[in-house]
Amino acid sequence: MTDELCEHQEKQINPFVVALAVLLPAFLSLAASSATNVSQPHIAGFYGATQYEANTVITCYIISGGIMIPITGYLMRLIGKKPLMNYSIWGFLFGCLCCIFSPNLQSLIVSRIVQGIGSGCILPLAQAILLDVFPPEKRGVAMGLFGIAAMFSPLIGPFIGGYLTDNWSWQWIFIMNIPLCLLSLILVKFFVKDENIKKEHKKPKQKFDIVGYTSIVIAMGCMQVVLDKGQQYNWFDEAWICWLTGICIFSFVFFYVWELEYKNPIIDIRCFKDFNFLFGTIISSFINVILYSTLLLVPMFIQSMLGYSPSMSGLTMFPRAITCLIFLQVAGELSKKIDSRILASIGFSIIAISILMLTQMNPTSSMESIVLPNILLCIGIPTAFVPITSLSFQTLPKSKNADGASLHALFKNVVTAIATSASATYIARQSQTFQNYFVGNLSAHNPVYLTKLHAANIKFSHYYSTYTAQHKAMGSLYKQLLTQARLASFYEIFVILALIMVILIPLTFMLKVKQAKNN
Repeated sequence: MTDELCEHQEKQINPFVVALAVLLPAFLSLAASSATNVSQPHIAGFYGATQYEANTVITCYIISGGIMIPITGYLMRLIGKKPLMNYSIWGFLFGCLCCIFSPNLQSLIVSRIVQGIGSGCILPLAQAILLDVFPPEKRGVAMGLFGIAAMFSPLIGPFIGGYLTDNWSWQWIFIMNIPLCLLSLILVKFFVKDENIKKEHKKPKQKFDIVGYTSIVIAMGCMQVVLDKGQQYNWFDEAWICWLTGICIFSFVFFYVWELEYKNPIIDIRCFKDFNFLFGTIISSFINVILYSTLLLVPMFIQSMLGYSPSMSGLTMFPRAITCLIFLQVAGELSKKIDSRILASIGFSIIAISILMLTQMNPTSSMESIVLPNILLCIGIPTAFVPITSLSFQTLPKSKNADGASLHALFKNVVTAIATSASATYIARQSQTFQNYFVGNLSAHNPVYLTKLHAANIKFSHYYSTYTAQHKAMGSLYKQLLTQARLASFYEIFVILALIMVILIPLTFMLKVKQAKNN
């Protein structure tokens, strides 16, 4: 009788209160991945390390978090969602404490690995819990709330990290997490319901798939090292990068085949047999590509081309975060009234237009000309993200929500990591390509170049000798060539990203809209 009363009380818990309880730790775990980006030079200076050594502080967090995603579904089935959420928050909290008191860079890296292991399960856990507590007809609202953690936290992370680092120290990025983690533990304790442990104990314990897990750990570890160090070592010119790439590809293929054939896989790859889940996950991954690529490229543009400081760069991106937060809720409400495929197509169209607007930026652009396209971009991203994520899980049986959430997060993690690294590499390599194209214009046979050179020569001759003025005039024009080459590379990648969004529109209408199964 008491058990029935407790169960009745648990059912009365407002799903929005449950959402708050699980989204707060999800927000913290994702913000921790981007908040340290702006403090990287400060961390390097604090420990007397190089920029490349300090970059490991960021990448090790991503790697350790990523390798936990595949076993999230297994751990949910083994110990339950609520206990796993508690353990994850405690692990994240312990990692934060270790980061604060790290005496050297090596111990900080180990602490970040601990923090990443704690954070790895939190996001798919939050998604699975939201899918459980919200009824099928309100999954659009649930995914709108989930988007706060999935998209808003990476956007606001650099702003928070920059503010704390500039006004106090980089350690405050970790200090601020401690009271919020304690609050998360309290919320989870009181508002996330316990699963029926008795039924769980009646089930035979599933044997852990050590072979499958080892293969995905090797694959993601190699992938992250290649993506992190590839540009530094000129990619495939180095034999060890070629070897790591081969091992990575082989391990991913082996993991996929093994999980299909093994009796007790750590993650149910067969979720991809659901048409909506497969194509929805692919489309969601490309939305993430746009989100993280522009989050990298726009600050890179305004710092390298406009000369903005990191703090000003973060301030320029802040309206983007606020807009995203607002429209995540608007998109959740709209998804209840408008066909999800139509709403997603509108979102993709808005994203494509906003990215094309970014091609109008130039070295004399004002802050308004940068902020406005970013605001429009973060109207389009939630408008597409919420219905697509909802459609991804709409036809997936409820019993597979845990595996689906883990697989969904893993796939997006891999695609986003590759795309982010590819974006930075594309700018570096394509800038060199455009330099080769443009340098032919610096010719004695080009009357425009001769006119500009003569004008610059006269200008510098007022301050320097004739010989020095000639060299400075040629140097100034060559500097303009480098600027134009880099500008052209930014334009080209923005056009490519916009084209991807246009291609996704017809794919969206391939998804089915029907009531979700409740198995």
